[in-house]
Amino acid sequence: MTDRSVMLCDRSVIYDSRMAASIATTAAGQRTRDALLDAGTVIAERHGLGGLSVNQVVAEAGVAKGTFYVHFEDREAFVDALHARFHARVQEAVSAATADIPPGAERLLRGADAYLDLCLADRGVKALTLEARAGGTLSDAMSRRVDRFSRTAFPSFKAMGWPDAAAAAQLFAAMTSEISGREFDAGRRLPAPRRALRRFLSA
Repeated sequence: MTDRSVMLCDRSVIYDSRMAASIATTAAGQRTRDALLDAGTVIAERHGLGGLSVNQVVAEAGVAKGTFYVHFEDREAFVDALHARFHARVQEAVSAATADIPPGAERLLRGADAYLDLCLADRGVKALTLEARAGGTLSDAMSRRVDRFSRTAFPSFKAMGWPDAAAAAQLFAAMTSEISGREFDAGRRLPAPRRALRRFLSA
């Protein structure tokens, strides 16, 4: 089909991409989109990235397959949307945890704790992200979101007087990411690595 036209078999109506965009922005459309993303999170936790198929997503969400394409151009766009939603939640959690805290070590640590706790709570998308990174399949958009954490850490290292603030921010982000992977495998908080992160900042 052209123009991403999709036949919604249960209603026998053909929607082109412009009509799909209109539907997706309604309140009911947003609820359906969220239900698909929630289903994707469940499947990602159960089966990983390799098991995340459109058929499984729509079955889990309880919607027709055509409905998926009203909201997402293809599987890759869906995976990217899952990742984008996860990182929006990360940004919101980190912002809430660091509100009114000036740049510095405490701001970094509170932000890291918020990120790590969200990774434990949203295991499905974290599993997807870890697998995509290990397989070298992170999209450019996904990579930019991953890099955002080190960029937000830079002002704190600069305020602390670190001479190589950019490099320190990248190392801090890498260590935090490593801790998130270990906590993911353990299925719980790991106090020792979090303490080590604190000691890194006090060195």
